[in-house]
Amino acid sequence: MRYACMLMITFLLCPVAARADEEPNIEFFYPLITRRPVIERELEFAFQHSKSREGHQSQLSGAIEWPLTPWWQIEIEMPFVIQNPTDLPLTAGPGDLEIQNKFQLFKSVQHRALLAGGFEIRLPSGSEKRLLGGEFAIEPFLTGGIAAGPLDVLADIAYEWNLNNVRGQNEQELTANLAIAWPVSRWFTPLLELNTMTMVQGPQDENSPKLRDRTQVYFTPGFNVHPLPGMTFRAGVQLPTSAAKTFDYRVHTGLVWEF
Repeated sequence: MRYACMLMITFLLCPVAARADEEPNIEFFYPLITRRPVIERELEFAFQHSKSREGHQSQLSGAIEWPLTPWWQIEIEMPFVIQNPTDLPLTAGPGDLEIQNKFQLFKSVQHRALLAGGFEIRLPSGSEKRLLGGEFAIEPFLTGGIAAGPLDVLADIAYEWNLNNVRGQNEQELTANLAIAWPVSRWFTPLLELNTMTMVQGPQDENSPKLRDRTQVYFTPGFNVHPLPGMTFRAGVQLPTSAAKTFDYRVHTGLVWEF
């Protein structure tokens, strides 16, 4: 698995230039966690709130996604984090800046299918001492989507390396997501996601949940609403289904404006 992930990074960091053609765009729904393979130009505002045994966490973020070419898109996202631990004072402030590059690798208008890959870099702009971030990491990913009859299906896989200079083993995590939606009308689309996460490498603290080499499994029901042309509101709740978990529940909401 480790060598396969290294091969994926080499492939994604050296993408082959795709030809810019005049084929029509392929649109998919907006999942809550799963990445979309679409090259996008939009503004997005998102809000998350989660509860765990350590306390509550809220995060408000703003992002801009901009295509530099018909096959290459860059995204910049900046979060504002509020930490409310059970036994520590509340803290709030900027989180870690995220910069993502996404490349379109395959497109079939006939089958309404897309495949994209890329990598995300997380910069430690948040305060680690105040539990607001402080993580330097890189995460290559692959994401794809296809229309299957009346359903739209999206999936992605990613591998994250924590690059912080720490004693012991740096965390490495493998995530895989699957999202299915049924556009029942022009303005409403229900969806369901299956989200998994496995800590492949990392420290094992006696005071923290034992998560290394255990797969966390979450179900996330939600929906898309289109209140105005070019605008999408999405919302849902991420719920754990396994003993290995990092939170009891997490609420996801977001507003996307395409321009």
